[in-house]
Amino acid sequence: MKRGYHDIGGLPGGPIERRERIMAFWERRMEAMRDCLARKRPPVMTVDEMRRAIESLGEQAYNALAFYERKAAAMRNVLIEKGVLTQSELDRRVTQVRARRAAAIRELPKQFDHTHDHENIKDDDPNPSDYDVISEAIYDSLLEQGILSADEIMRMIERMEGAGSATGARIVARAWLDPAFKQRLLTNGKAALAELGIEPLEAQLVVVENTASAHNVIVCTLCSCYPRSVLGPPPAWYVSKAYRSRVVKEPRTVLAEFGTRIPDRVQVRVHDSNADMRYMVLPLRPEATDGWSEKDLAALVTRDSLIGVAQALPADAAGQ
Repeated sequence: MKRGYHDIGGLPGGPIERRERIMAFWERRMEAMRDCLARKRPPVMTVDEMRRAIESLGEQAYNALAFYERKAAAMRNVLIEKGVLTQSELDRRVTQVRARRAAAIRELPKQFDHTHDHENIKDDDPNPSDYDVISEAIYDSLLEQGILSADEIMRMIERMEGAGSATGARIVARAWLDPAFKQRLLTNGKAALAELGIEPLEAQLVVVENTASAHNVIVCTLCSCYPRSVLGPPPAWYVSKAYRSRVVKEPRTVLAEFGTRIPDRVQVRVHDSNADMRYMVLPLRPEATDGWSEKDLAALVTRDSLIGVAQALPADAAGQ
């Protein structure tokens, strides 16, 4: 079977750029629209449909577009394919969005320099990505048709922003303190999280435990599958081609680049996420933390340790 151009796991890759990147508002809104559409009954657009559309963009477009641009292109293609939008309607709305933005810029006070620092203020960029504009045109159409409302999209954005490593840290700290909860977490992640009032939106959430003999690391070689509803958006390096291609073939080398050196006697297990199954790592509890509170233990858990490219922080890092 021929490997798809999107399937890069195990292929050669360059250095992993670890610079953090804040999602632009249009990217957050687009992700929220996708989640809202998938949660409709029946779904307007499923995760599988969007993933198929990403994988059908064609090699040139797939490689040329940025990560969230590919997602916007896929959303557009699925909605047109399913008759939710037509190309002519979308073109008309794109024209309206561009005109609306141009008018807003013209109306800015003359003393306001709207070109200042736009490298960092992506949402106000007078020359945005075409897919920024396309996603806003899709947003306008979905609202006008009554398929989604501005309130439910904003609630989903707020839910996404409420997720993050602090939620993962709380889960881990509870598991470190409560062996019975840990066993339930490892057996059925979603059911265990419900005990803490946490509702994962993913079909399955599998928690894998680091031990003295095994270290786990997570990747999605095909796309960007990640437990977003629990841990928030993935870091930019997680969705990069370099990480996705290299970590399955040379995990110890990749971990060493993150400053995590795993002894040869410890097995490294790489877990490849997919549209239905997402993973979270339960890191080893640091030594010298007996008697610590759940809050103090949670402070030792980092986002990278939940992915597996790092260990939990040592006890002395918390200043105990």
